[in-house]
Order: sequence, then structure tokens, then C-alpha cells
Amino acid sequence: MRSDNADACISIDHINLENNYKNRQVDASVQTTHLVPYRLHFWPGTNCDVKLSPSETNCSLKARCCCRILSQWILSQIGLTIVVTLWALLGALAFYSTEGPREQEQSRTLAKIQKDLSMQLAKDLKESVDRQEQWPYTIHRYFERHESLFLEAVGAGFGEGGGGNIWTYPGCILFAVSLLTTLGFGAPVPRTPLGRGAAVLFASIGIPLHFLLILNVGNLVAMKLQSIALRNSPTEIPASPRPRWLKLFPFLSILFYYLLGVGIFGFARERDVVACFMFPLDFTAAGGVATVEGQTRIFYALYLEVAVTLAATVVSLLQASATRGIVDIGLKLGLLTNT
Repeated sequence: MRSDNADACISIDHINLENNYKNRQVDASVQTTHLVPYRLHFWPGTNCDVKLSPSETNCSLKARCCCRILSQWILSQIGLTIVVTLWALLGALAFYSTEGPREQEQSRTLAKIQKDLSMQLAKDLKESVDRQEQWPYTIHRYFERHESLFLEAVGAGFGEGGGGNIWTYPGCILFAVSLLTTLGFGAPVPRTPLGRGAAVLFASIGIPLHFLLILNVGNLVAMKLQSIALRNSPTEIPASPRPRWLKLFPFLSILFYYLLGVGIFGFARERDVVACFMFPLDFTAAGGVATVEGQTRIFYALYLEVAVTLAATVVSLLQASATRGIVDIGLKLGLLTNT
């Protein structure tokens, strides 16, 4: 229940209301709070109610007004979504520009070294055709050289992700999203100094913006779900027992979304049953993400983004439910009061 002041809520522990119209009582237990939960506007605002002070000119007033409108556009849920999306695409381009050429050059260099070793081995064997008893020693020596060069290449990042190319543009989009969501499970690591510097700059700006966006979207979805659940409440104060489907929504939604991923990234790709249920491993560096098609990597990046949004929604619902449950228990045990 709100007071006349929009910035405060009336604290109510336990209320019995009698509705004379329907001749029944409603038992309501409401979470006590001091402030109405705020969130960013969904659509950008265009309100510019900046007043001109005596010491200001019209130019400074216009500048302040433009800054205010710009901040309203950027710090709305729609505007922030656009900013984060553009930042992710820009970060992916930076990773592709810094890590992609190194990966391709490394592949060409190793292929050339392997070819040179093979040709040199064939030449040595041809020259020692009359000394065939030395062939095992010669072949073993070349194998050792090849093994040493290959281990050096692997240590520098060659073959990471299954032997294909990790730092394609779709792969860089997946890496950028994994940084923004702070999941980073099995994600590849930039090898060049420019790539690592770009990752630090990208994460330091993108992660706070992404968290701000996800928390606001999660709160918005949670409030919409609660308003739908309490739409048929007979009084202005929502009834204490919430609908059963709203209580089960956090668990069922997570299960459904995981099974959706199993179907899309597992069975649809004709993986075996065990690999289907372990589909996130296919998108790690050790699991062979370099062998996954580019469009599949982009779809998985979107899947991660929706998963984080769903997690924020679930946290908002569980937080409200847990707080209400704690209040109810405290009232029953006589531990809480509002006097």
C-alpha cells in the first residue's frame, strides 16, 4: 500500500480486511520496506525540465538540456540494450582484429615447418639409401624435432579449441558475450598484448553496463509476472499466498531452458545422448569450440544472454519470496514488530 508520498511505502506486518461487498475476509502479509523499488525506464524519456539560473546563458541551458536528454536515452532499458549490443560487436571486432591474424599466421607457419621437415626427411632418406640401417635413427630424430616444434606451437595457442579457428568473428562474438556475462567457462584466452589489453578495457566498461541492464530487465520481468499473478486479487493489498505457478516458475523455467539448450545444441546437431546433456562443454576451448560452425556460436551467445536474463528474473522472484517467507515466520514466532 502506498502513501501520498511516492517515495515511501506504509509498513504493514499483518492485516485482516473485511470486504463488505463480498462478505469475506482477506488475510495479507506484506513485506515491509522503506522505499519503492526503482528501475530504469523501459523507453527513453524526452523530458528536459532544466531551469535557467541567473548566471547561465541560453547556450549553457541548451547544453544541459541535451546532456539530460542524452542520459535519458542511454540510461533507459532500450537505450542501454543498444549500447551494450554495439559495445559487444565493437569488442568482437577488436578481438578479431588482434587475435585473428595471429592465429592464421601461426597456422601458416606451422604448416610450412611441417612441410619443410617432411621434405628434408625425404631428402636425407634418399641420400642415405645405401645406409638403410640408419633410417630408424634419422626418422626418430625428425620426429623429435617435429614434436618439439608442435609443443611450442601448442604452448603459443595453436590447436586450442579443437584444431580449427577460434578467433573468427562469430567466435569473437561468443568470447565477448562470455566476458560480458562473466561466465567465461572454458573460454579461450587472448594471446597478443593488444588482445589482452582490449579484453581488459572491454570488460571494465561492458560488465557494469551489462549488469545494470540485466538487473533492470530481470526486475521488470519479475514485476510483470507478479502483477499477472495478483491481477485477480480482491483487494488493493495482494494476498499472502501467491499462486502456485509463480512459486514453481523459477525452477520450471530453468529446467525448461536447459532442456531447450539440450535440444538445440545437442540433438539438433546430432550429438550422442551424453554429449547432448553436456552441450556447454562443446563451446569451451578444451571441448572443441573451434570446430563449431559460426552461426551456431552466435546462437549459443544469444542463448547465454537469455540465460543470464532468466537468472536475474529468477533471483528477483526468489528474493521477494524469501523475504516474504522470512517475514511470515518472524511474525508467527513473535520476532518482528512495526511499533
